[in-house]
Amino acid sequence: MIRGLVFIAVGTALASALCFGVASSRGPMDFTLANIEWGSDSPNAAKGPQITRTLPWQGSHDLTVNIAGTFIIKQGDTPSITVTGPQKTVDDVELNSNSLDFSTPHRTLRRRKVVVTITAPALDTLTLNSFGVVDLQNYTQKTLDLTINGAASVKGTGSVERAKLVIDGAGSVDLSAMDMHELEVEMNGAGSVKAGPTAKANVSIDGAGAVKLTRRPTQFSKQINGAGSISVPDGASTPDHPDHPAPAEKQGDQTEDESSF
Repeated sequence: MIRGLVFIAVGTALASALCFGVASSRGPMDFTLANIEWGSDSPNAAKGPQITRTLPWQGSHDLTVNIAGTFIIKQGDTPSITVTGPQKTVDDVELNSNSLDFSTPHRTLRRRKVVVTITAPALDTLTLNSFGVVDLQNYTQKTLDLTINGAASVKGTGSVERAKLVIDGAGSVDLSAMDMHELEVEMNGAGSVKAGPTAKANVSIDGAGAVKLTRRPTQFSKQINGAGSISVPDGASTPDHPDHPAPAEKQGDQTEDESSF
């Protein structure tokens, strides 16, 4: 038995020596923290020259955003999309049939310091499938259809007749500086909305979302499932409990509770 243990020990020593010999012949491994591709909170995130690139775009009524960054959307007669940021990241942005994407898929999960400026004469439908900050500047359209899937933050100025907001996740929308007649909100998750419709508001919350109306609309309907809340000026508010569950037979845009101020 002792003889067998001796053979095992000698064999192990020879194998270890062989491994170290191979490693030594290859030289030191090139693996340091500097080689890791960090997010925007890291000092390595914005290395490289800063460039501005213009994407060919003829304009459209709808745009889907699948990349992270800061987005400035302006009203203008000539459609254009420009991207500013680190060259490596800017070169990776592409426009596919009115959809902004990264050509390298894994980058959609990383924080990228890019600024996208969009000038659009007729854009009225915007879908955000990533995180980022969106600034709607002097937006003037008949309608605004905004869908957020994720945790994007949106603010805006201008005027619309009707705004429809669909939030799935923790998105935040502040349109309190935008004039509007009608507002429709469909929220799933823990998002937040601040807006001031004057004529009509229809709000549906499933989860812990919060809606704050900065004006008192003439007509107001609400539906809450979960711990969501809705508030209107002068202290009138919706309790934080599921007081209006949706009936099975409900159809169309009807809601369980409707009132006029």
